[in-house]
Amino acid sequence: MKFTELPQKLKQNINSIYLLKGNDDFIIQSAIKHISNACGNEFPDFNKVYINDENFNINKVKDACLTTPLGNDRKFILIKDVFKITEAEKTTLLEILSNLPQTTTITILYNDSWKFLKECDIVDCDSINIDLISKFVKAEVMKAKKQISNEAIGVFISQCNNNITKISNELKKLIYYCDYEVEIEDINKIVEKDFEYQVFELSENLGKKKSCESIKILTTFIDKKEPLQPLFSLICNHFRRIIHSGLSDLPLSELSSIFGVKQYAMLMAKEHSKLFSKAQLKNILEALEETDNMIKTGKMSIENGIFYLAFKILYC
Repeated sequence: MKFTELPQKLKQNINSIYLLKGNDDFIIQSAIKHISNACGNEFPDFNKVYINDENFNINKVKDACLTTPLGNDRKFILIKDVFKITEAEKTTLLEILSNLPQTTTITILYNDSWKFLKECDIVDCDSINIDLISKFVKAEVMKAKKQISNEAIGVFISQCNNNITKISNELKKLIYYCDYEVEIEDINKIVEKDFEYQVFELSENLGKKKSCESIKILTTFIDKKEPLQPLFSLICNHFRRIIHSGLSDLPLSELSSIFGVKQYAMLMAKEHSKLFSKAQLKNILEALEETDNMIKTGKMSIENGIFYLAFKILYC
């Protein structure tokens, strides 16, 4: 189920096992809070158990699951950041989880170690849709007795790459900074643009053959003195998505699944692919492979490789 469906589902019925999957911490924490509150808040020291990698062991999980709640309808157990589970532990965990008392609800933060779990309710904690995020932003600004236009909300959400954790953090700065109205100029000045959004911005400028703006964005990246390998990878991955979305007739949802990214990232790739002809997209693919090979074989530094690739795309 989507995170947005969770509150209503909990009103109807509280299930035994919830698996939270996604990459937005704000949404994950909100899901945990919803499930925990649904289980009741009487005697939390006894009825709420938190297990992580440091204190994880099978006996602790078993005891937590089987102990009857005190003065409360349900017991809430949260397991997070557990990355190493032996095969023997998986077998025992499956036995425990398949025989949970009706008074126990266990919530697990997903990682690859939990792939063995099949019988559970999966909560999608990736970014929620733009309409809901927009309402959240507007409500928070109005709560502070200030105003913001729909256009400014759109710019703000884009610069935060639809990530509600970043949106929540950056919004606090904006509200504090602005006196009466949050304007686009304030957003451009105060908000630290999401790294991936800046790559989107770069690809759009490269596609529109805006060389000065493209070099300015790249120079800003370099001046931050952060590792360049992640930047090079982000640029390459985004352009591979651009190439595939431009040459493929597959729907965005299927392309998102193939590349393992959010639909928003594929939507941006699809929009940017319109800036290039099919011949240009094939030239860019060759440039990606050529640049990657030169960096890996030591013929070119990553910094030079990034600029080299940018110029190849500008003049493809």
